Amino acid sequence: MKALKEGAVADAEQIEGSSLKANAALKQQVDDIDNLFSEEISAFSTLWNTPFCHGNTEDKHDANGNVNLSVDYGDAQASNRLKFSSLSSRFPHAPENAVSMWIADMDTAPSKHIAHAISAFVSSHYGYQSVDICEVVAARYAKQGADIAANSVVSTASVMAAVDTALKVSTTKGDKVMVLSPTYGPLRERITAQGLKVVDVSVDDISIKETGLDRNITALLDAGSTAFVLCHPNNPTGTVLSEPLQHEIARFCETHNITLILDEVHSEFGFVDTETTANNSAANTRSNTKNTAHHGKNTCAIKPFAIDSQFAQDTIIRINSAGKAFNLSAIPAASYAIIANDELRDKFAREIDSCHLEASPVAKVALIAAYEKADDWLACVLKAIAFNRQYAQALINVLSPTTPFTLGEAGYFLWLNLNQRFVNDTFIEVCKRGVIGGDGASFNAPGYLRLNLACHPTAIKTALLRLFSD
Repeated sequence: MKALKEGAVADAEQIEGSSLKANAALKQQVDDIDNLFSEEISAFSTLWNTPFCHGNTEDKHDANGNVNLSVDYGDAQASNRLKFSSLSSRFPHAPENAVSMWIADMDTAPSKHIAHAISAFVSSHYGYQSVDICEVVAARYAKQGADIAANSVVSTASVMAAVDTALKVSTTKGDKVMVLSPTYGPLRERITAQGLKVVDVSVDDISIKETGLDRNITALLDAGSTAFVLCHPNNPTGTVLSEPLQHEIARFCETHNITLILDEVHSEFGFVDTETTANNSAANTRSNTKNTAHHGKNTCAIKPFAIDSQFAQDTIIRINSAGKAFNLSAIPAASYAIIANDELRDKFAREIDSCHLEASPVAKVALIAAYEKADDWLACVLKAIAFNRQYAQALINVLSPTTPFTLGEAGYFLWLNLNQRFVNDTFIEVCKRGVIGGDGASFNAPGYLRLNLACHPTAIKTALLRLFSD
């Protein structure tokens, strides 16, 4: 354990290009965290292919049926990945040895079951192909306790293609569209690109639960909107709205004929504390005033938004993909929309077909292999991310306990409020320190930073030391 701890510190110092900029007492606390988590760091490090950390990711099974991550890919895999190859052109203020945690993919190779399925398909099929994912998607949701009809599924080339199409079929130029803010930048971009008006609904305001205070949540919503684009679980905060609140929002939208366009691509990354129930876990997630984190002792998929609100299903366009959960951005994996309303679904499907935005056969094959054969791989990844979340919080609590942050109930993002630490040009200052995260300005939250924790623990440690060591 001692050797492992010393090696991790040495790696961090080497990457930083200088000695750790911390006083002796603080450095000892960081060392103590490494000692405390040394077994977990050792167990999970082999999963990650983050540059400067040698990882291995092939999912084989041993004689007992356990997944064995045992084949070394090394650092060569990073050379063609956008996350690492584009740093100098995208982030000119960053040093050469910057830690790259800005884009939403994971530093681990996808399941070999998916690669094998794609290879077999491409080598034996040619010409236009018909591949159906509807039954597979319905079965996936059934595993999560959600009953959806197979014929309600429409495949799409990407999540953003589905969002764009959903807006086209449910709104008219000039309409108002609500978004749960902060949110993934391209969602806002698609709204404005169609000549629609963005109405921000604060995730902090809508999810706050104050003891003894009866709040009218729907007063925060806009009855004059035509649609509500809701990223759930939220990207970047990881917030999961309570089931009663989901029901309340769904009732509001149904009452006012507002189409709920749900981006649920991070739903497989659920991290629920054993002491926390699904109904109160999102309470008090006010990221601008306090630190909030859910370690995630239990890993599970987040239940689809308002799936039990049967009265609301006709107003919902539910969008999902295997791309995030199974790390298939390079393909990309087939995305899909789930639309219960026959008229709305037919309108959506015709638009998809006329623009040739259906998922490709190869993408569908990848999705089928992911959903049917890669759950063991996903379980390993979820455990590793759950540890990274716990490790990151432990480091922040030592390095900068007063920095507000959110590490919600889902996702692999750490959402940091750096407005007080870097008063001017926050993102540029962070880049200069050698940390490349997601600029809060792109989420309509200047001064914030989103860090992707689906990486080697040493990258997390190095990033936080660079941000908070003076």
